[in-house]
Parts: sequence; structure tokens; C-alpha cells
Amino acid sequence: MTSQTPPADLLLLVQQFEQDVASAHQLLQRHQALSANEAGNLSLRLPGQERLLIAAFNGPDAGRAAVLDFDLEQSQGRLNDNLREVAALHVAIYRQRPQVRAVIHTHSPYLSAFAIAGRPLRAHASQLLGVLDEDQEIPLTAWGPRYAPEPVIAALQAHPRAPATLLANHGPFAWSERDALAATRLLINLEESAHLTWLAAQLGTPQPFPAGAAARSRQGWVAS
Repeated sequence: MTSQTPPADLLLLVQQFEQDVASAHQLLQRHQALSANEAGNLSLRLPGQERLLIAAFNGPDAGRAAVLDFDLEQSQGRLNDNLREVAALHVAIYRQRPQVRAVIHTHSPYLSAFAIAGRPLRAHASQLLGVLDEDQEIPLTAWGPRYAPEPVIAALQAHPRAPATLLANHGPFAWSERDALAATRLLINLEESAHLTWLAAQLGTPQPFPAGAAARSRQGWVAS
């Protein structure tokens, strides 16, 4: 059994989350990490509970949070069918990664292009060495109908250290153990890495890092 958040505390969490959704939206716009229709959503797991806050970046209820149990039955706030459907995938990620606090999904152009091309995102750009080793990748899931959780669950099980995944023929999901804005910044870094990798492919073959590059880079970051 998980404890329920007192109503007053829940109201404060909802207000803070909606502020973070607005900030995340601005960051994504500034870094051109949204599709033309700004489709996407962001969620936050309530501490110690099997409940989440979730909000969309577009649509008539953009930025407004709904509270939803992991069983997808009990909710507070306005929750349309599309947001309830994608919430099932957010829940699947929280269950596979109990330490995760926030999950973000967008149709950001370059990450979505990798997903549509059927290609994982390998660590070619230096930004990825902060979250991946040089021989790792942001995995591509198998195809599934709409927001079926099974392909994403399989990818998370096969890549236990991955901080994100590309839903085949669709787009990215990324997550953070910290908060909603950390998940947003991670997705922006991934989108920039996908863009740079795509540009590099126009010039030739994107080159891998040498063995040990990630560890050496992290030592430098700590030292600085």
C-alpha cells in the first residue's frame, strides 16, 4: 500500500508541476525540440505513491495537470482519451524504473526521424557522454500499436542503463531520477545530439569515440 498525499500538499505539488510544465514548454520551444503542432507530454511521479501528475504541451488543456493512479482508473482533473492512453506508457516506465521521478515524451524532429528510420541513437556527439558510455546507445523499440507499453518495457529490460528510448515509427521518451525539468533538459540534449549526428552523416560516417572516452570525459567534468 502507498500513502495518499494530503489534499493541501497535493494542490502545492500540482501548482509546482504546472509551473514546471510551462518552463519545460519554453525550453523545448527555445531549442526547437517540439514538432510543428507541439505534441508531447510530461509526467511526475508522486513521491512514494503509484500515482502521477501528467500534462500535455498542446491542445485545449495544455499545461493543465491531471492526477492519475497507475491502474489508470482513478483520476482528478481533466484527462482526455489521448492523454490517458499515453499515460499507460509513462506508468510502464515508472514500474520498470522505480527510481525515476519524471518522464517526457515529444515528437521532436530529429529524434523522431531516427525512430521513423528505425535507427537507435549512438553516442557520436559529445553531449551523450554525460549519460552514455561510448559503446552505448539510446535504444530503438520494436513497433507497437499507438502507445502499447510492451515494446518499451522490452527495450528497458534489454538496456537497463538507458535514460531514454525511441518508440519505433513514433518518437522519444526520456526520463530522470530528479525532476520534470531535468527530464526536459535531457531530451533537449538528445535532440541536439540527433541533429548533429544527422548533419555528420551528410558529410560521411559519424565516427565512434575511442574506448574509455566517457570515463575520461567524466573525470574532466568532475575536476572542473
